[in-house]
Amino acid sequence: MRFTSFQNLFFSIFLIFLSTTVSAQKKQLDHSVYDDWKSLRDISVSDDGRFVGAIINPQEGDSILFIRDLKKDQSLRLKGVSKFTLSPDGKYTVGLIKAPFAERREARIKKKKAEDMPEDSLAIIHNNTFHIEKIAAVKSFKTAEKMSPHITYTIPQKADTTDKKNKSTKPKELLVIRNISTQHEDTIPNAKEHLFSKFGNSLAIIIEPDKKDSTDTPGVLFYDLKKNISTRISNERAEYKSLAFDENGEQLLYLATKDTSKIDQKVFDVRYFRNGNDSAVVLADRNASGLPEKWIFSEFSAPRFSKNGERVILGAAPQQAPKDTTIVEFETAALDIWHWQEPLIQPQQLVELKNKQRQTYTGIILPHQPNRFIPIANEEMPFCNISDEGNGRFALLWSNEPYQLESQWDISSKNDTWVWDSRTGQLQTVATPLPGRPMISPQGNFVYWWDAAERQWFVYDNRDRSTRNITGDIPVNFWDEKNDVPSMPGSYGIAAWMENDEYILINDAFDIWKIDPKGEKKPENFTGHAGRNDSIRLRYVNTDPEKRFIKPNDLLLLSAFDHITKQSGYYTLAQKGRNPLKKRTMDAFSFSSVTKAKDKEVYAFQKSNFHTSPDLYVTHNLWQSTEKLTDINPQMRDYNWGTAELFSWISFTGKPHQGIVYKPENFDPEKKYPVMIYFYEQHSDNLYSYFAPAPSRSTINIPFFVSRGYVVFTPDIHYTTGQPGMDAYNSVVAGAEALAENSWVDKENMAIQGQSWGGYQVAYLVTRTDMFKAAGAGAPVANMTSAYGGIRWESGRSRQFQYEQTQSRIGVPMSDSLQLYIENSPVFYAEKVNTPLLIMHNDKDGAVPWYQGIEYFMALRRLGKPAWMLQYNNEAHNLKERRNAKDLSIRLQQFFDHYLKGDPAPVWMTKGVPATEKGKSWGYEIEK
Repeated sequence: MRFTSFQNLFFSIFLIFLSTTVSAQKKQLDHSVYDDWKSLRDISVSDDGRFVGAIINPQEGDSILFIRDLKKDQSLRLKGVSKFTLSPDGKYTVGLIKAPFAERREARIKKKKAEDMPEDSLAIIHNNTFHIEKIAAVKSFKTAEKMSPHITYTIPQKADTTDKKNKSTKPKELLVIRNISTQHEDTIPNAKEHLFSKFGNSLAIIIEPDKKDSTDTPGVLFYDLKKNISTRISNERAEYKSLAFDENGEQLLYLATKDTSKIDQKVFDVRYFRNGNDSAVVLADRNASGLPEKWIFSEFSAPRFSKNGERVILGAAPQQAPKDTTIVEFETAALDIWHWQEPLIQPQQLVELKNKQRQTYTGIILPHQPNRFIPIANEEMPFCNISDEGNGRFALLWSNEPYQLESQWDISSKNDTWVWDSRTGQLQTVATPLPGRPMISPQGNFVYWWDAAERQWFVYDNRDRSTRNITGDIPVNFWDEKNDVPSMPGSYGIAAWMENDEYILINDAFDIWKIDPKGEKKPENFTGHAGRNDSIRLRYVNTDPEKRFIKPNDLLLLSAFDHITKQSGYYTLAQKGRNPLKKRTMDAFSFSSVTKAKDKEVYAFQKSNFHTSPDLYVTHNLWQSTEKLTDINPQMRDYNWGTAELFSWISFTGKPHQGIVYKPENFDPEKKYPVMIYFYEQHSDNLYSYFAPAPSRSTINIPFFVSRGYVVFTPDIHYTTGQPGMDAYNSVVAGAEALAENSWVDKENMAIQGQSWGGYQVAYLVTRTDMFKAAGAGAPVANMTSAYGGIRWESGRSRQFQYEQTQSRIGVPMSDSLQLYIENSPVFYAEKVNTPLLIMHNDKDGAVPWYQGIEYFMALRRLGKPAWMLQYNNEAHNLKERRNAKDLSIRLQQFFDHYLKGDPAPVWMTKGVPATEKGKSWGYEIEK
């Protein structure tokens, strides 16, 4: 049947009408949708590529284990599974089934004790048939890294009600060892710690009964799971910890001490066991030769084997002076003393104190040479990395301690750097300081680093002790050409090393270069200049977590991002033959979580864009075809969603800019829409990113506002040095004016919102323009003159570096240009603010001191300007508590709906909520 032109026209109009009608009938997103909106995590693929597993996770509620048998084209969904392990051979899946969320919630409401809470259970799935075994009342489970037929799980131990003298306040647990294949089980009481070997052929268990328990003694059990033989390899009354197997599961290490006192630092010895021996032996103690005087092995020594099992690598440290127990605490002063010449300021020292107290310095013990410690690191050179996974000849040592004081304002990396040669015991000085963060090649032949001042990559040859610039003769830049902060630019990073350290692969802005670190062979553009020619960024994706270098015959997977279209995808790169670089897929989507089967070219991945929820896909043929495995958010089709498109304009400084405009799915160009403008640095590369409806941790939820009839605009901001406020004005306001030229924009109802650095930009912009009907500023810096001298309390660091060299972009110390700090501080221009402003600043903000929000609010309040401040109690920079995020989401909607849509203002806006009503009323209601 042929259609006439008139019929074609009529049919097209009918389809448009039908589409418009369907869109119009869709619901708006509201705050009730969040909890059931799902995401994917923990994607796993069996080695043969037959089985794919993942957790489908609601924001709040019961998660679901999803397993797909790709051979039989069958799926299993098991509700409640919160974590799982898929065996590499694909035979089994083991998962912990949490008690139903509703039951756990009800138990929390009733404030039940831990032992009375709803119980979890264990699921053992036989993947070939999807037969499920369930074991009740399981607290936790563990498998080997390369899961074998053996697993362990813990269950509550029933209390002995007849023993009234030996009541324990802590509920006891039993450890059960289960062979999944035979269903044979062994039950072990008093298990404190246990560990499988990598391949599951061995298991070690530390036994620690209660001190009053006369039926059992402390010790260590070793299980040879292949032979089903158990041996008690230590049986002394001692404290044991830090189990570690070698790669093959034939050797075992752990720490032991007979010191039962409560001192802060106990002295441990190192125990060693080899499968086949009767018991473990003391490998080293505090009297070991080579151990520096007054040094010990502590509970933080963390012994481990090198990859080949021929070395024991562990830490030792000076013994700390014991605490003086004669001091009367209530009669002594408690204070921190700040000293102007200390390397680190007191707040940073206090944040790092625990790590400092636990710090140890790396050395080696050879199993065949007991009680001989070979020290490598020390207090002057504290950081150590032994090459070739601990097997190597060379060890890299470095220290940043001489440069810690200047790190208060200077973020450039400086490290005194050395190389230790295990064959000769000699120490080579690489540089003091080395202008970068040193790294060592996989085989240990080279130290390499990025020199930001020179804007080049350098290597140091550990064998001939020569240093060379390996990128200087290549006619492209390896430094970040888009760097717009007043510090030396970083690099585009290292892709990988090749086998035997023969080549290093280094990224430029688009391509990957293959470079001979010895400088004997000419550098080669590994990707054939294809990235730069097509404006596509190509990056190596390592799909094998154990892979440390690239072999000559490896087929490489490369991620791809088109800087022009913003599309993403994958290429492959063969290292031989014609046309080695092949495009596999490029599409208007984001790709993530790519996971490859170890032995097959089977890839599982997530794929999404703004209007397509992330789902799980698989390809068997490098994206020639793909199969969609899940549909995790089918309810999304019921809601008015939206579209995303690039928008371009010229800033007030004459530079081209880009941003993203999000429109409602039922967008009608004949109507006018209120506009929400959100910004933080640059967003245009996120054109195909998905945003789930979710409670706001600090910023507006884009799909929520779009669904409810807003146009949302996310403009890029381009910065210079010394005027971050004006740079935001020149970018954002110019973009807003350009957007407002569209007939469908209600230019009388536009608002701005941002958090942190974006919050500062909002606070500044409302001092420069009245074009916005309302504004929201989360954690804003209002006064750079006080913030410059403030502390980032989460890290304890001074904030000075941020203004002189990083995001705040002033570029000079305040002592050199006080005027720049004043000009960029909104608080000094508060009298110019006419825009109603909603501030959020929380009292445990570890990034921006919350007094910054207070300063701005108090200035606006004094001037009679409409302002509100939300201070969430004991909350961080971005909200952590979901209940608080839900509250903020409601208030953001109410605030902007009032000013941009004319909705009635709620009580918290019209009157506030007095302290006397705190916890009784939240002020959401509309005053009648």
